[in-house]
Amino acid sequence: MPLPVLMQLREDLIDLNGTGIGILEHSHRQPTYDRLLADATESCRTLGEVPDDFEILFVSGGATNQFGLIPLNLLADGATADYPDTEVWSAKAIVEGRDAVPTATIAVPFEGKKFRYDHVPAEGEMVPTVGAAYMHYCSNNTVHGTRFHTPPKAAPGVPLVCDASSEIFGRPMDWSKHAMVYAAAQKHLGVAAMSLVIARRDLINAPVRPLPSMLSYAAHARYESRINTPPTFAIHTAGLMFRWMIQEGGAREFEKRNNAKAALIYGIIDGSGDFYRPLSRPECRSLINISFRLQSEALDKKFIDEATGAELDGLAGHRDAGGVRASLYNAMPIAGAEALASFMRDFLRQNG
Repeated sequence: MPLPVLMQLREDLIDLNGTGIGILEHSHRQPTYDRLLADATESCRTLGEVPDDFEILFVSGGATNQFGLIPLNLLADGATADYPDTEVWSAKAIVEGRDAVPTATIAVPFEGKKFRYDHVPAEGEMVPTVGAAYMHYCSNNTVHGTRFHTPPKAAPGVPLVCDASSEIFGRPMDWSKHAMVYAAAQKHLGVAAMSLVIARRDLINAPVRPLPSMLSYAAHARYESRINTPPTFAIHTAGLMFRWMIQEGGAREFEKRNNAKAALIYGIIDGSGDFYRPLSRPECRSLINISFRLQSEALDKKFIDEATGAELDGLAGHRDAGGVRASLYNAMPIAGAEALASFMRDFLRQNG
């Protein structure tokens, strides 16, 4: 998170808006929290340029929780939903969807595992299901570093549901092509244990089956994201992050910054003569998560250890992919990417 947000949170833990009471102690039914929630919701709508026919919900739990809630709300018994498998998180969503509604079909029109998840489906590489309840996809794949640069094409009339956890507001969202977008909070929106769900009202107002209120998007909308005591700290943090991103220029500005940061790192990779080996194909590279390997596991380890010693932390690749991973989320300044590029250049000179 950016320093201004962290400093504001430090104050708000003790005294929120001059009330003498910290955010962790405020009731979620009192006017102070009413204003906080309204501000977070409106700031989200402004930042994301979210149309009025979409609900903005703050739901307890991470994106994995949504893997079950989505089919419970949208996938009727006997119906089919499309889930292109482009990596770890889409694969988990497939498993959770099948467990949530075993009487429905989760179709997998693209099996990225066959290609070691090195790309997302190209035009004509998958055949969507006609009449599907929805198509679910992960727009940015954090482990192997791939990305849908444009949304996949579902069959005509089929709603598109997007897991944008790792890049929400890192680039503009085309709402005309989506019926639901959701994101776990801990990448661009603050702290864990809360998800942002932005969904068309007509999609969620009539769940396909009776559900307990905590599992129903319609109920979350009806009760303003506080059926029970909500994760007030996480929601307040998200509100501060929304306002910070607005002040910095919004999603279009962050797209420019993220492009610039990624160009620095990919420039070193592409000019390294295969010393640094990206895990993704060039045409679908992620601009947020850059995953690569060196020429051996021993060299991977040396790179990570020496980078940590140079105060470049958190570069170990995900356990499912290994190697090295640089994550360039919105709050990462260009100076961080410059420092990593400089280190990579020096490491290549000394070890290549």
